[in-house]
Amino acid sequence: MSHFSTIKTQYNNRKVLLQSLKNMGLKVTEHQQPVQLNTTWSSQGVAHLVVERSQINSSSDIGFLYEENTYKLVCDDYDLRRSKLPNFKQELGTNYAVATAQRLGYRVKQQETINGQVQITLRGKR
Repeated sequence: MSHFSTIKTQYNNRKVLLQSLKNMGLKVTEHQQPVQLNTTWSSQGVAHLVVERSQINSSSDIGFLYEENTYKLVCDDYDLRRSKLPNFKQELGTNYAVATAQRLGYRVKQQETINGQVQITLRGKR
């Protein structure tokens, strides 16, 4: 049976998180108070930022719950692995790191290594 998990992250900048998700081609709905995430299962999860399940061909929404000065990822790992973004967490982490570096003024060169891990090379500030 599927269920939502809440995963602690280092995503503490809302603007960078939203830009990272946008760079992945995702539209996010923002809420002042946490809202219930949609799922075809009986599990429950709440979030402030919601990526609707239809965008990723999944049975469950992806959400981000703002608590303790960070955005916690709220998702159903089973559904996420079966979606059109099975590497969502890795892609988001890479996009967030790149967006953060760029926001700090670094030039970023990104390349993928042979084993599938992403290596990010920073150049001096602009």
